[in-house]
Amino acid sequence: EFSYEVTLDQLAKKTLEISVWDYDLGMSNDFIGGVELGINATGQRLRHWFECLKNKGKKVEYWHTLTQQGAPSSDKPD
Repeated sequence: EFSYEVTLDQLAKKTLEISVWDYDLGMSNDFIGGVELGINATGQRLRHWFECLKNKGKKVEYWHTLTQQGAPSSDKPD
């Protein structure tokens, strides 16, 4: 859970990008997946974004499947 302060009109123009990495001591960390929420999202992610905008100050919880979108170029599948 996290929170941030931004005005509603600014929030409507922003994108929230979350990336998940494993942590390897002494080795390189590996990209597991990510999710992007914002006006350019589609499907469930876009619905989640609109729910956040409609419910200012309220917790809006959704589960999202991580994808390879946003992966560093060296970690993207060929």
